[in-house]
Amino acid sequence: MPRYTANKKAPKIVVIICGIGFFVSFGFGISFYYRDLPNKPQPELGRIYPLNNHGFLLYMTRQEELQQDWSFVVAGVLGVLAAIIDQFVDPFDRRKWEHSRNKRPPWNHRWGP
Repeated sequence: MPRYTANKKAPKIVVIICGIGFFVSFGFGISFYYRDLPNKPQPELGRIYPLNNHGFLLYMTRQEELQQDWSFVVAGVLGVLAAIIDQFVDPFDRRKWEHSRNKRPPWNHRWGP
């Protein structure tokens, strides 16, 4: 009896989009560590929100801080969503391939006659 295979095109697209969105959002959040931010607060410019860059404090505006925080939140949500879809829907049929790779017993090395 043939196994029912559902159309997995939509979950594949969703997982791929979530993966790309994860990397873009995470990269945007990390980019704040590489920007040319001042190492002293500048209250007249609104740069009073500290960013700890391996022991060196850099100062951002409130908008920059919110952008960085939300980019990490969005990256986390997209990563978890992609993992949940991959776990429960298996759009790339990884479990089927893993199962088909291990058909012969591990002690059967096909040595000898």
